[in-house]
Amino acid sequence: MKTLFSSKSAALPCSLLLALLAGQAQADVKPDSGDYAALPAGTDLLLLYQQNPRIDKSYQGGKKVADNLDLDLTVEVLRLVHFTEFFNTGYIWDPQIVIPYGHQDLGASGQKYTGLGDITFGATLWTLADMERNRHLGWSMFITAPTGDHKNQGFALSNNRWAADFQVGYVHGFNDKWTWDVIGETEFYQEQRDTGAHRDPLIQLHNHLRYNFTPQTSVALSYRHNWGSRETLDGQALDTSHNNGTVGLSATTMLGKQWQVMGQYWRDVAVRSGPMTDHSLQFRLAYIY
Repeated sequence: MKTLFSSKSAALPCSLLLALLAGQAQADVKPDSGDYAALPAGTDLLLLYQQNPRIDKSYQGGKKVADNLDLDLTVEVLRLVHFTEFFNTGYIWDPQIVIPYGHQDLGASGQKYTGLGDITFGATLWTLADMERNRHLGWSMFITAPTGDHKNQGFALSNNRWAADFQVGYVHGFNDKWTWDVIGETEFYQEQRDTGAHRDPLIQLHNHLRYNFTPQTSVALSYRHNWGSRETLDGQALDTSHNNGTVGLSATTMLGKQWQVMGQYWRDVAVRSGPMTDHSLQFRLAYIY
């Protein structure tokens, strides 16, 4: 039978390491293909996500420190988005709120939690929104508040710290079939409110290459990479800096004029630090009005 912790991680209390692993395994709403294409002012979106990541292993400094975690998450996310003109400037922006709710089963320890996650609010401002050529440039800021349940108990949706996420995304339509989306992201964290753990900023790069079979149906091949996010407590490293990569495949189609459905498959392909997602199935339903 596999052991849960290697000798390298034995210096950390099991409860603290489990909380760290779960906190690093957050299921959140990352920018998908097409997200940085602006929509006309006056458009509203209601989006429902379901995410099902499965995690068994975790790494620090490129070495496996936990195995057979048997972490299973089922997460539902409600996202409300309103596209409008930015204070009579002619630019478009989209104030929004993201509310996660989920169930977590950590088989290695028998921990089970169900509850509300940390709520995120913010917006994207587009300084370029060329609808005809499908070329868009957007600047985003999102704030995540420590509103989630089961704080500091290892619940993946509740990290008990404020976070500020800054993004810039560019969409380039080569023609009516091929589109490339690239998004740069930096996230800054407050010290964890109960433990005082400090986390360095996280830098991420998202790439989506999208092929449109028709104006209503597309597929996308995606790659995400992140760096940083080293975490320490009282001078002791809880998590080393990340250098992690993830690949994904998604398919999107319209169901009539107001409904859109997206299905995704994600898998980590390189993990230096943090939990490794063996596979994650995700679904998104959007209502446009």
